[in-house]
Amino acid sequence: MNKLWQDLRYGFRGLMAKPGPTLVAVLTLALGIGANTAIFSVVNSVLLRPLPFRDSERLVRVGGVNLKTGNGPGTLSPPDFYDWRERTQSFESLAAYDGWSPSLTGAGDPERLTAGRVSADFFNVLGVDAQLGRAFVRQEEQRGNHRVVVLSDGLWRRRFNADREIVGRDVTLSGESYTVVGVTPADFELPQLTGVSFEPPELWTPFAPDLSQWGRSSRSVDAAIGRLKPGVSLEQAQAELAAVAQELRQQYPDENTNAGAGLVSLHEQLVGEVRTSLLAFVAAVGFVLLIACANVANLLLARAAARRKEMAIRTALGASRWRIVRQLLTESLLLSACGAAVGFLLALWAKDLLVALGSDALPHLGRTALDARVLLFTLGVTILTGLVFGLAPALSASRPDLNEALKEGGGKGVTGGARGRLRGLLVVSEVALSLVLLISAGLLVKSFMRLREVDPGFDSRGVLTMNVFLPGARYGEDAQQAAFFDRAVEELRARAGVEAVGVTSNLPISGNYDRVGFYVEDRPAASREDVPDLERYIVNDDYFRAMSIPLREGRGFGAQDGADAPPVALVNEAAAKKFWPGESAVGRRVRTDPESPWRTVVGVVGDVRHYGLETAANMQFYVPYRQVPTQVMTFALRAKDNPAALASSAREAVWAVDKDQPVYNVATMEELVAKSVAQRRFTLLLLGLFACVAVFLASVGIYGVMSYTVAQRTHEIGVRMALGAQPRDVLRLVVGKGLALALAGVGVGLVGALLLTRAIASLLYGVSATDVTVFAGVPVLLALVALAATYVPARRATKVDPMVALRYE
Repeated sequence: MNKLWQDLRYGFRGLMAKPGPTLVAVLTLALGIGANTAIFSVVNSVLLRPLPFRDSERLVRVGGVNLKTGNGPGTLSPPDFYDWRERTQSFESLAAYDGWSPSLTGAGDPERLTAGRVSADFFNVLGVDAQLGRAFVRQEEQRGNHRVVVLSDGLWRRRFNADREIVGRDVTLSGESYTVVGVTPADFELPQLTGVSFEPPELWTPFAPDLSQWGRSSRSVDAAIGRLKPGVSLEQAQAELAAVAQELRQQYPDENTNAGAGLVSLHEQLVGEVRTSLLAFVAAVGFVLLIACANVANLLLARAAARRKEMAIRTALGASRWRIVRQLLTESLLLSACGAAVGFLLALWAKDLLVALGSDALPHLGRTALDARVLLFTLGVTILTGLVFGLAPALSASRPDLNEALKEGGGKGVTGGARGRLRGLLVVSEVALSLVLLISAGLLVKSFMRLREVDPGFDSRGVLTMNVFLPGARYGEDAQQAAFFDRAVEELRARAGVEAVGVTSNLPISGNYDRVGFYVEDRPAASREDVPDLERYIVNDDYFRAMSIPLREGRGFGAQDGADAPPVALVNEAAAKKFWPGESAVGRRVRTDPESPWRTVVGVVGDVRHYGLETAANMQFYVPYRQVPTQVMTFALRAKDNPAALASSAREAVWAVDKDQPVYNVATMEELVAKSVAQRRFTLLLLGLFACVAVFLASVGIYGVMSYTVAQRTHEIGVRMALGAQPRDVLRLVVGKGLALALAGVGVGLVGALLLTRAIASLLYGVSATDVTVFAGVPVLLALVALAATYVPARRATKVDPMVALRYE
């Protein structure tokens, strides 16, 4: 310990003797270590940390699988859920989850809430106990006993002022009275169970479907979650579930055609889609750290060259090679520790920035914290970094040529030999790593540009959207629902700044849809399995104008398409080409099932991307909302100027029709489109940032090496100029050396990029992982950066005075 303390004191004095290079090294390491710490804190919270539930590794998401398409696990029918629960033995418990959006009325303004209908075992599956009251019991799954509610801690505090006497009181949800039986714990956060539109519930009511209305063919339940019994694997549970699904297909061949069942780990359900992005971040910051290590190693090599005489004297006085290596590694670790301290402070700031930027892109990002695991990671990275950048200079300096070193008056080093080759190798590696990152970022930039150029089938500019969910207690009849939306549309049209008011059952880009069978007259399907499914959208006559969806053929809906008028429909171009290739779709008749009336196709509209910009439009058809009324609708208001400015006026227009009707999810269409590409934007932003940092560090590395080379070759340059060399000759000599290193790095980097960019192929859209323009353009850009970094020391070399240079000898 005494020797260690001695080494630390000596090393600290040595670092402080030249504060400039020390500060550069510390800041360089801080960038690398800080970025790694911040990204690891995100990876730790999203990928590595278990879900905040008891024995979370046994939790699975269960759902239906379409055996024809292979899609799933997804939605399921209520009868299937009950059969799965009763017939399987692999689960300790199995629970259903179905989202809904009730309105909360009574004290205060009407409010639309996100909620979940859950079976009695739901909280038991997750291992969650109520902080007040209790959870649900099996008797409350029966119709008539289901008017009870469990509140979330957030809603209890926000709406009910954390009243501890809330249990037993009644609240009004969608016009019906429910009794509060419990409040969930403050730290309870339900993981994402469904698609991108999932929002954590603020309250829960019992899952008690009316089975006389919901048959096996209605996949109306969003998801089921289960807790596996101890010792039961995912494969065993999947096999048993598949066997039960096969029994149900045999028992109910009409309703359960192609209906399978599948499961996936609940953790995998959350992180499956973001794992590639997170691993790309880890690789990127790892490259940045390696480049930082190469820079500092070059700095220490230069310092070691200046200390050759000191090391020679130590060796002559009896110091062993291990003693010198230990001293130099101690200094490297001390430098790394200083960089880690600054880097950790940088990570504290970067972590909050990542949470703010990526809240829409990554699940559970709010749980990100610099906990004990992150601290241990930082400690490990600090030690490893100190060894990586310190080992080569230490080994090089521990073998001085005593004869040569002690003869030198100033202890100046040389540029050739192993040390010079090592410095050049480090620069080549920096350029190569930077090129891989820069090409990856270039591919993502081009991919994102291609994605934003995609025509979604509508114009998102100038459109305000908002949702309305009519309570069944007050709007249970079709005529009541249609009357409400008729009046609401008229009120909204009368507001200043509104050009058009559209109404739709599902908004584009939302990923929400209704799939129904599609029967075409004179083209009977061979069997029920062969009946195609189409996306159905219920809209009003002004919807296509409000969203700027083009009419390709025929006419749109109008006032003549009322509830008592002949049934009509519109189809999109994809459906028209599929069912009537080379013919007109107008005048054809279609229906959704054998019992429903035939609908006459009166027009063809453009294709609309409902799942996202990267997913091609499916076959779609539209029906007038007066002919197929529904409780849940979304308004789309086209504004003359700023759509966001209409929000307050639009709410008031709806409340003028029904003061107790909540209006929720108010957002501009541009915001929704931006949210749909949030993950891609976040990935691009981070990798682009890391690529820029890498290029900056690489250019600093090239500049440092060439500056050191010029300083060490001052005498040689003076001799050349004394013998007649022109400044341009010196410039060519130095720039040529720098460019040779850069081009060698570009060559190695291109090979690495060809191999590594395939790993991010799933993050690209419309761009190959080996895109020629990116692979050709990025190396040129990096070569120009290297040229700029080399040019400054080269210009300095041309200004060497031969007389001054020759005096050095």
